Amino acid sequence: MSREKSLLEQIQSGDQRVIEEVYILYKKDFVAYASRFSVNDEDVVDIYQDSIIVLYENIISGKLVSLTSSLKTYLFAIGKYKIYNSLKIKATTKERFSDYEFLFKEDNEEDFLLKEENIEKVQKGYQGLGTRCQEVLKMFYYENLSIEEIKNRLNYTSKDVVKSQKSRCIKQLKEIVLKLR
Repeated sequence: MSREKSLLEQIQSGDQRVIEEVYILYKKDFVAYASRFSVNDEDVVDIYQDSIIVLYENIISGKLVSLTSSLKTYLFAIGKYKIYNSLKIKATTKERFSDYEFLFKEDNEEDFLLKEENIEKVQKGYQGLGTRCQEVLKMFYYENLSIEEIKNRLNYTSKDVVKSQKSRCIKQLKEIVLKLR
């Protein structure tokens, strides 16, 4: 019986020490593997822990009964998808909020703070935008629609047109907010 098949059987039987052993056995290699991606060390550890949990749940639930690869490869594949998902979420969040960074900066640009006065200015500025700009920004930032979904809903000819429109609207909003200072 192979070592990995034995590990699977021991985990299936509820031996917690084995999953702890697997955790320790592959952690250093996973951290080294994850260093290829733009993920900070704290997130790497969280992703590794989540990957171990998924591995454990797959074994206990019977979803993983036998391996066609090594246990390490299987675990790293889980981790890789979790890393990609983490990076995708961060990219989406950054894209959605980078347009508003000017609102979070103090005049001295030392701190990023959202002050009550800025919220009011954004609300007033938003009211000063045209209907089309309000629709585009509302769909993107509040309804979390993709550029493609906005294109389809508002009958734009292409995603690039939507991106340009969104950019112009943000620029207008920024100009309005800065005038309200």
